Amino acid sequence: MTRQAYMELARRDSVASEEAAFEHPLDTKLEQSSRHSPEVHPSRPNSHKVFQLLRSRARLLQNPLVVIILVLLTLCLSLSVWIAYLSEGQHRILGDGFDDLFGPHITRESPSIWDNEHQSLIHKAYPVAVHSHNDYSQRIPLFQALGSGCISVEADVHLRNSDLLVGHHKSQLHPSKTLQTMYLDPLERIIRARNPNTITDDWQGIFELASNQTVVLLVDLKTEGTKTLAMLVSQLQPLRDLGYLTHWNGTARVMRPLTVVGTGNTPFLNENTYRDVFWDAELSQLVSEQDTDNSFVYNVSNSYYASTQWSKALSRDAKTKSQSNIALQIERAKERGLLARYWDTPAQPPNMRELVWKRLIQNDVGVLNMDNMGIARDRAQGWGRLIR
Repeated sequence: MTRQAYMELARRDSVASEEAAFEHPLDTKLEQSSRHSPEVHPSRPNSHKVFQLLRSRARLLQNPLVVIILVLLTLCLSLSVWIAYLSEGQHRILGDGFDDLFGPHITRESPSIWDNEHQSLIHKAYPVAVHSHNDYSQRIPLFQALGSGCISVEADVHLRNSDLLVGHHKSQLHPSKTLQTMYLDPLERIIRARNPNTITDDWQGIFELASNQTVVLLVDLKTEGTKTLAMLVSQLQPLRDLGYLTHWNGTARVMRPLTVVGTGNTPFLNENTYRDVFWDAELSQLVSEQDTDNSFVYNVSNSYYASTQWSKALSRDAKTKSQSNIALQIERAKERGLLARYWDTPAQPPNMRELVWKRLIQNDVGVLNMDNMGIARDRAQGWGRLIR
C-alpha cells in the first residue's frame, strides 16, 4: 500500500469514529430494543370513546322504528306492573264505597278512620262467609276485611319480649305491629260502639245486617305453643271482662260478638269447665278412635273451625271422588258443630280459582279462604248466605 493510500484510509476511519461519537446511546438502545419488541400504538382517550358511543346511540334514536319499539316496551312494562298490583289484592270496583272512602291516604293509624263516616261503612257492610287469610298483609289490616264484610280475620303472632308481634316471618316483625294494637284494641272499640252498655244475651255484632253474627279472630301461633297461648289468654282479659268473647261455660258454647280461635302451634287443651280460645281442628283427621255415637273428641266445647290444606281434600282418582271427599269432610265438621275451612286453595288461573270456590260453596263450606278483599266486596251478595 502506498503512503498516499494509507493516509486516505486513516482519514476515513477518523471521520467514522467522530460520527459514532455524536450518536446518542439511548437512541441506539431503543433501536435495538425495537427490533425485538412488538409495535405499540398510543391508545385513544376514554372521553373520545364515550363521545363516539353517545353519537351512535343518538343516531339510533333518530330512527322512528327504534323509538316506536322503545315506547311499546315501556308500555308493556308499565302494564305488567299494573297487573301485578291488581293481582295483589287491589281489585278495583267502579263506584265501590270502600275504595272511595278508604283511599291511599287512610292507614290504620289515621284518626279519621274512627269518624262516623268510616265506621258507618264498616257497620253497614254486607257480611259474607269469607275468611281474610293473612289479614295483616292487607293495606289496612282488620278494617279492610270488616269493610268488605268478612266474618273472619287471621293474624300470625310471635312471642317476643313479653308481647305478641304480628307477622308471618321473623324478618317482618316490628315492635309497633302487635296483636294488641292491630286487632284487640280496635275490635274492642268497634264492638263497644254497637254495645254501649254491659253485654247481655241480647248483644249486637259488628254488622247491622246480621246483628247476631260473631266475628272470628284466628290467631296463628308461630312460636312455642304453651307460652304463646298463655300470653294470648292474658291479653284477652279486657275483652273478657266486657263479656265480648264467645266462651264455653262448662255445659254450652255461649256466642258473643268476638270468637277467638287458635291455630298453628296452639296446644289442644280439652278443658271442660271454661274456655274462650277455641281450637282449629285438622279437617282431614276429624275422625278419632275415641269418638262414639254420642260424642266426638273435637266438638263445640273445644273447637270452632276444622281446617285443612286444599291438597289434602283431593285424591288421585276421578273428579267425582274428589268431590265426594270434600262433601264428606264438610259433613263431618257439621256433625261436630264445626265450620269447615280450606286454605291454600288455587289462586291462579282465575277460572280454576272460581271453580274451586263454586265447588266449596255448593258443598256448604264454613268459610271461604280469601286474600283479595276487592273480590269479596264485588261478589258479596252472590255468595248465597249471611250467617255463620
